[in-house]
Amino acid sequence: MTNRLSLSLLALLAASGAAHAQDKTPVNVVGFSGVFAENYEKFIIAPFEAVHPDIDVIYQPSKNSAETLALLTLQRSDPTVDVALIDVSVAIKANGEGLFATLDEASVPNLADQPDWARIDGDKSIAFSQDNLTILYNTDRVKEPPTSWTDLADPKYKGKIAAKLADTRGVILIPILNKIAGADYKETIDPAIEALNQFAPNVSTWEPAPDCYAVVQSGEVDLSICWNGRSQYLHDTQGGIIGVSAPKEGSIGQTNTINLVEGSAHADAAKAFINYALSAEAQATFAEKSFYGPVNTKVELSPEVAARIYGTPEAQAAQMSLDWPWIATVYSNWIQRINREVIAFN
Repeated sequence: MTNRLSLSLLALLAASGAAHAQDKTPVNVVGFSGVFAENYEKFIIAPFEAVHPDIDVIYQPSKNSAETLALLTLQRSDPTVDVALIDVSVAIKANGEGLFATLDEASVPNLADQPDWARIDGDKSIAFSQDNLTILYNTDRVKEPPTSWTDLADPKYKGKIAAKLADTRGVILIPILNKIAGADYKETIDPAIEALNQFAPNVSTWEPAPDCYAVVQSGEVDLSICWNGRSQYLHDTQGGIIGVSAPKEGSIGQTNTINLVEGSAHADAAKAFINYALSAEAQATFAEKSFYGPVNTKVELSPEVAARIYGTPEAQAAQMSLDWPWIATVYSNWIQRINREVIAFN
């Protein structure tokens, strides 16, 4: 299925690039879908093109980072994609396969404003945003929103939680729960697995359909564990039916990276776009409009925007970061443990 989707996406990119190459330099970008894609085109791509009328950025949404990796692997000998936006754990895997080119401050000056942790694998992958894990709730059905991750185990939510955890959401939740238990995620995740099993009886579905947002909006469940950025956007655009709770113990951001594809035919134009996407201006705008945490060290968020991204001052102070290169080595094992010891068991 993934290969068929990747082939289709590859064909679209080839066609779009050919259509625009005559008068402008095309930069083919593959990245996240849905609301992210809409906002990225509006708040990042459009302003870039306004000051670079000779460059045409063509954005193609991908189902997920795994599909993007399959596409990049498929076309590695003759790349059509110039820039890829993917999860950090997948980016690290892609770098192990030699799929991304090294960036430098001479051609991408805004690299200098990125923190050390964001410059991954010798500047082959650069973090550009973070989307925090959070708890969604139906504002019609939940009048006292949860304030702690431990509230997920409250018996009043029995059969009223949607939790898709056999992916990055589960991988991020494990260190959060471990921290609450006073354990180091690099030494053991047994406390987190135990905590997952404490609230597992409250979970009505481990595969919310069509997604973790819609089931809350429809009232199918009271709570869902999902991403903050899209949740905040849906809160604003869907009449406030989706509420967002940032637990007091803090959260961890899903780190999104921007990457120049090795062998890109439009590398100079692609680097110009990457430089803009990493700028304080671009990241501040995306944070204010889409509620994704910025990475550029020069970005200063208003208290109101910071609260919608990270939660209360207490939650902001408790915000965690992960050693993603290390996480990449245990990612699959953690997913297996969640499937075997939590989902299958319950």
